[in-house]
Amino acid sequence: MFISGTLGTVIGDFCSHNMGLDDAGASILLSPIVAVLFLAGRGGRLLLLPFYWLTVVLIRAAGTAVGDFISGRNMLGLPVSTAVTGARFIALLVIWREQSRSERERERERERERSPSLPDEVRLAP
Repeated sequence: MFISGTLGTVIGDFCSHNMGLDDAGASILLSPIVAVLFLAGRGGRLLLLPFYWLTVVLIRAAGTAVGDFISGRNMLGLPVSTAVTGARFIALLVIWREQSRSERERERERERERSPSLPDEVRLAP
């Protein structure tokens, strides 16, 4: 994980600085590549070890470029961008949790519909 994180950071910085793309250009270059990897991984390719690590490295590269762009002097700055990113992450976790909860509730409802109805006395009996 240490090597993939370091490699991803180096790739993100290389695209931003050495290729002359700047942070915005590197973000525009790397983010669609990550999206393509996610779409390709939906078919089970993420279970393949080399594909998984390639995805991890490129997520880190894109994250470095996007993070540098958002926290740059011309954007939000580091303190505000950190707060905004943290708030968005928490919101994403809440949304994910609610979707998981509603899916579990739908599954319970389906189970109730499939099982034969029992009288209330039987259902409530210890």
